[in-house]
Formats: sequence, C-alpha cells, structure tokens
Amino acid sequence: MEYLYKDLVNKAKKGSRDAAEELIARLKPLIYSAIKRYKRDYDTEDLYQEACIILLEAIRNFDEERKVPFLAFARSRIYYGIHNLTRKEVKMQSLDQPLWEEDGQSLLDKLEDTKEGVEELMVRAEIYESLRDGIKLLTQKQRDVIISHYFEGKKLKDIAKDRGIHYKTVLGLKDRAIKELYLCLRNTN
Repeated sequence: MEYLYKDLVNKAKKGSRDAAEELIARLKPLIYSAIKRYKRDYDTEDLYQEACIILLEAIRNFDEERKVPFLAFARSRIYYGIHNLTRKEVKMQSLDQPLWEEDGQSLLDKLEDTKEGVEELMVRAEIYESLRDGIKLLTQKQRDVIISHYFEGKKLKDIAKDRGIHYKTVLGLKDRAIKELYLCLRNTN
C-alpha cells in the first residue's frame, strides 16, 4: 500500500532518529491542531511534548498490513491522546467556598437534603402495614403468585411452569390480587 511519508515511517520504525524527527517536523501542524482543539488550561509546550511522544508510539505501533494510511492512524492517535490527557484532570471546587460575595452562600447551602423525613417514613410504614394486611386477605393462590413474583423475583411464565398451570391463569391471579391490594390501600387512606 502506498501512502504519504512511507519511506520516513519505515526508516523511523527501523530506528532512524533523523526520520522520526523529520516526521515530527512535518506533522507539527497536525499536532498543534489537536492541541488547539483540546488545550483547555494546559501549557501548549507540555502538550506538544506529550503529542510528540504519542506520535513516536504511533510510528512504532503502525502496521501497514491493516491498510490504513499512516496520516490517518497518526492523526487519530494524536487527537485521542491529547483529548485523554486533557480530560483526566478535573478541577475540584470546595463545597464551602462562597458562590457569590454578596450573599455568602456556598454550594453546600444550595444542596438539597434527600433523606426521608419522619412524615415520609411514617407514611411508608402505614403503606407496608396495609399491604401486609391486604396480602393476608388474598386467596392462597393469589398470595403465592404475589410473593413468588414480587418478593422472590420469579417471572410469571416460570411460576406457571412450576405450578403446572397456564400462563394466563397466573396473570389473572396476579391482576386480581393487585386490584385487591389496591382496594385495601385505598380503604385505609
């Protein structure tokens, strides 16, 4: 396969330092294009050095058998390499640091408490108690289907198979049980 810089790449792969330097010089615009795209708060020269290392690794890892032109291979390696370098470091901000000088509120002040309050816990306890009482009122078959499906995580088709009954029968038992439990919950509120 013919591609641009084939001779330089082959010489550089064999260890020619001059060929590698020549490739770096010729691909300098490509390197600075990647740096410009992903620079953020990084020093340009530091990123240039890193990109040169990435390019040298690309030269070493380039495989002509894959039928990908060297420039396409090098470009993707450089762009992804610079992108990965610049995204690793995430700036941290203290939750105690004031957002604005005027009001002095911090991010911590703005965060919402997601814990359940006493009222929510009491309502949940009442619902659980109503469900427990409602399950006691179900027929044995309905209770078995509800416990197997919702508490043990069995699929309805597996419940039908285990009990030797038709899937539609299990579905009907489940639906009637749900209606009963709903009515039980509605009557307690």
